[in-house]
Amino acid sequence: MSNALLKLFASSLAFLAMAGDLPTFHSAAAPQSSGAVVDSRPGIVPIPADTPLTERGAYPAEVRVGDFDGAYKLATVFKSAVYAGNKVAFWESEPGILKAINYPMDEFIYVLEGHLVTTDTDGTRREFKAGDAFILPKGWAGTWDMKTRFKKLLVNF
Repeated sequence: MSNALLKLFASSLAFLAMAGDLPTFHSAAAPQSSGAVVDSRPGIVPIPADTPLTERGAYPAEVRVGDFDGAYKLATVFKSAVYAGNKVAFWESEPGILKAINYPMDEFIYVLEGHLVTTDTDGTRREFKAGDAFILPKGWAGTWDMKTRFKKLLVNF
């Protein structure tokens, strides 16, 4: 992982901690064979950029637009022992469009590869490419249009 990405990630976590949205760092964990962290020994958890994406899934038909099959790959590299559902993961998909009506969680996203266009229900359009970072807020509604193969590092919080 590049130094710029690590600095961005650290500054994002520091901002969230100052806002009171993160607990103090009192435990971490070591990865097990699945790649996801599960025990609570104190320590830093390395996140290798070349982690293989071995989990597979597909979005249901009601959120897919057009002929996109909704398939994606995922590698969960850390699960919070403090807050259920909070995780750090790599996620990847081929080009396609998804629609959200009420996104279920807050998500920090760092774009690793690809070109993404989001359009909010009010018509606000944004474009993201490799090296960009943004927050997808809980409750967001709009379309997520992956113009090319798209890969992100995500943090659900």
